[in-house]
Amino acid sequence: MDDFIQPLSEDFSEIFFIQGKNRAKYPYSNSLLIGDHLIDTGVSPQHLRKLKKFYPINHVLLSHWHEDHISGNFLLENAKFYCHLKDKIPIEDIQKMIPLYNVRNTPIEEELRKLIEILKIQNIKIDTLINEGDIFNIGEDLRLKVLFTPGHTAGHCAFYELKTKIAFLGDIDLSKYPYYGNTDANLEDFENSIARIKNLDLNIVATGHRGVIEGGKKILEEFEKYESIIQERDERILSYFSERERPVNLNDLKNKNIIYRKYTAFKDFEVIAELLMIKKHLEKFQNTDIISEEKNGYLLL
Repeated sequence: MDDFIQPLSEDFSEIFFIQGKNRAKYPYSNSLLIGDHLIDTGVSPQHLRKLKKFYPINHVLLSHWHEDHISGNFLLENAKFYCHLKDKIPIEDIQKMIPLYNVRNTPIEEELRKLIEILKIQNIKIDTLINEGDIFNIGEDLRLKVLFTPGHTAGHCAFYELKTKIAFLGDIDLSKYPYYGNTDANLEDFENSIARIKNLDLNIVATGHRGVIEGGKKILEEFEKYESIIQERDERILSYFSERERPVNLNDLKNKNIIYRKYTAFKDFEVIAELLMIKKHLEKFQNTDIISEEKNGYLLL
């Protein structure tokens, strides 16, 4: 068996962590295989073709619409596909991703289209919609529960196996870079989803990019680190308000490395995503009566 296929339970031989190519760095992601149910398809075409040789895949559960989690859909056209209603449209029509990333009529639009072409992402029909509390009975013993965890995207879902207490968290990924840089993201929902998952009884979690974390204490520590990153972003943004008596607007916060502490070769995209994420913080501050929107920007209350 290839190294990227890793058993997760000594007691239940049907559960495997499938590590994405290049350690699941973008544009790849990790998957979880439970019986003939695969969660996400972004491990890479090479990995997916090998996986199919070892195991039948009859059901594909998609955690959300992002390209790095659905890129292998075209290789599993005979399987049944599942996702949440709120993420259905860009999965069935991948061109709908463009406005969700807020890159329409920018140089990034063409780059994203090229990436979609390189990854061979294709439209796929969703056979069945999933929602909070749905249960997939797998084999004789396993019961996989759908957890609706919006925020990263509007329809993001995590999955929790009730007997083994193994969860696949998608892009609640417990990395150093919590991401909510698309127009359908919602920071308050994201934080609520994180808090909810953190309070589950968990033995093992697998995430879209970080990998596998074992042990309840270690998992809790990683959740707290993840939450603290968002809190630090709150503080950095609010520091710009405390330094100014005039209203602060989005342009004042542009190119300040508030979210991305160091821009990479993908700076043009990172700046767009960063502004979207800053906007999500500002929306949260408004909703919690920390700032108010004025004619020329925002003021502390």
